[in-house]
Amino acid sequence: MHTRFSRALIASLTLATCVFLQGCEDQLTLANFNQIKTGQAEYEVENLLGGKGERDDTTGVSISAGGIAGSSTNSQLTYIWKAKSKEVSVTFQGGKVVAKSQRGLE
Repeated sequence: MHTRFSRALIASLTLATCVFLQGCEDQLTLANFNQIKTGQAEYEVENLLGGKGERDDTTGVSISAGGIAGSSTNSQLTYIWKAKSKEVSVTFQGGKVVAKSQRGLE
């Protein structure tokens, strides 16, 4: 009896995980990417792409005319959504879309 319950539980969890992961991947489509518009709210993009993306913490360095290097204190935040070979990158400023790019969407 205990073994049958354990097998059923494992099967249910495996199925739920597969459905969840497939659902995320299905939202990284060219059609959804094309619905992302400049000025759109961050929560709207999250709804289109299936949740919050991974924050890209890449920082930049600038060189002034005098040759002095300085770090970028940019108020823009970039988030990336990935699934297999698909990737969508969206940059927000003040919670609104200012730029987007994609790779692998067809």
